[in-house]
Amino acid sequence: MSRCQRYDFRRIGNNVIADQVSNLLKVEGVEADEDAVRYVAKAADGSMRDALSLLEQCISFYYGQRLTYEKVLDVLGAVDTQVFSKLLRLIIRCDVPGMRAAGWMKSVHRRDLSQFVTDFIWYLRNLMLVQTADQSAQALEMTKENYEALREESKMVALSVLMRNIRICSELSNQLKICCLKNEYFIEMAIIKMMQPQMEDV
Repeated sequence: MSRCQRYDFRRIGNNVIADQVSNLLKVEGVEADEDAVRYVAKAADGSMRDALSLLEQCISFYYGQRLTYEKVLDVLGAVDTQVFSKLLRLIIRCDVPGMRAAGWMKSVHRRDLSQFVTDFIWYLRNLMLVQTADQSAQALEMTKENYEALREESKMVALSVLMRNIRICSELSNQLKICCLKNEYFIEMAIIKMMQPQMEDV
């Protein structure tokens, strides 16, 4: 060990990845919306290699077309954050009938359920950060408009509820990893569990 040099590698920030992706798209002559680029950067989770791999998938699937946010979501099997906003409001109201009748699950149909749960955890995590720290839109690596919407929603729910819901979603995420049959019912059961704290010890 005394003869070795040590290099500590850290995950790359979303802003840095987004800038590199934007530069690459300009060089390749591919048009893309800013929010599409930012989602690719977020989905890469700090890995430039993964960002380039995801970007290649999106470009290949929509070759010769402008890369939009909706197209990126479609290729990566993700859903728009507005779906999470609507879902959160249903959870806050403990509106089980509304949850089943709202049709939000149509947005999840034929999507990657594991990715959906991971993105919802990310959404709840951002709400928690807005509540507990003086975060800025730049610190959370999102647009100012999205940050303002997030800050308004963070006022609707208690921190303890957010932490509990994150825990339930984390347990669901682990369940989906080992389960052979992945369907929307697992998500529905977890959501009902979030709405009914009496179902378990907090």
